[in-house]
Amino acid sequence: MKIRYILQAAMVICMSCQVMADINVRRASPAAYVDPEMPFRCMLPGTDKQVSNTIVLTPDDFSFISLQSGDMLPRYAVNGYTFHNKPIDAVLSDLLKSAGIKVLAPQTEYTLLDGKNVKGELSSVVEQLADAGEIFYSYKESTKTLTLLRRTEFALTVPQNKVVLLAVLDALRGSEIENLNVDWEKYQIRMSVSPEELQKAKKIVRQILDDSYLLAADIEGYQAIPYQNSIAWQGVLNESTGLLSSIGRAMVGRPVVLKSKTSVDSFLARVEKAYQLTPLVAGQAVVPNGWQMRFNVNECANNTLPYPNMSIVMKTRIKDQSSERTQVTLVSAGSTVSSFDVSSALNQEVALIGIPTKVGNAELMFTLKFNLIRFIQKGE
Repeated sequence: MKIRYILQAAMVICMSCQVMADINVRRASPAAYVDPEMPFRCMLPGTDKQVSNTIVLTPDDFSFISLQSGDMLPRYAVNGYTFHNKPIDAVLSDLLKSAGIKVLAPQTEYTLLDGKNVKGELSSVVEQLADAGEIFYSYKESTKTLTLLRRTEFALTVPQNKVVLLAVLDALRGSEIENLNVDWEKYQIRMSVSPEELQKAKKIVRQILDDSYLLAADIEGYQAIPYQNSIAWQGVLNESTGLLSSIGRAMVGRPVVLKSKTSVDSFLARVEKAYQLTPLVAGQAVVPNGWQMRFNVNECANNTLPYPNMSIVMKTRIKDQSSERTQVTLVSAGSTVSSFDVSSALNQEVALIGIPTKVGNAELMFTLKFNLIRFIQKGE
């Protein structure tokens, strides 16, 4: 059990951005869009749209709104409240006893607090203590009860920009914040969070402004079935460098081979001389620099995908404005299939090949292409 000390602090998050941007993906079989997220993330057949390289920031486009209902605490002045090594529920019970307010708390362990000569308006003091004690609360005036909560509902409103919305959503998921519901028309993410998860979400939003960069990953997946007596992968990709993993191989194509849509199509054409390629999925994940993003493959795929609940998890660090380093992990049904640590130039294709599907002699092949997106302040 940890002890936290009381510090008075205030934090205001005011971040922003604007400008609509569309998703850029190349080719895949049509997916059955049963989720409103899919038109944002997945390829729409016949489209060839570019992601904006810059997004303009304007004030107040990000906001966290508590959805927890409750009444205002009565107006009281707290004068010199001192306590030592007490759990937060006992601290609040002692503080509110004189105001006739009863504290209702779940039976669990709470953070221990120390405080000396704490002063201020009652509502501000309770808020400060709740933050230090890592809990939320809700007050009901009619019964004069204050209920402690381990989790509560918040709504995060983001700029009306598809790329930014996906970036925040992917970073939240990559940070293992679950229970997310998105209003795609209002550009709002609703979440049930603990205090620790709320601070993590706020940190993601702060970094989007402070770092000024996002990384978009265009992802395509194929099922590959070798023709009889076909050459090995190394023969097909002899103009690439390879990284071995426990399962499969990551190939980073040289820019002369994989620097544009035309050369990528030429690359895939070479593969198709040795393998029958069936497009399975195409989509995009977006993430703030340094955060982890997760692309749920099955959500953008048609019904023929052989692997259940497959995800591509990417933890990326932008080295400079022309290159990045990414740890790419393939996960299926909660277990790691394979993992690669790949460095590449931005706008350079990375191919993950030789990932067995356990369906006959078929294998999976994924191509990844990273694009840098920069935030600029309005008037910069």
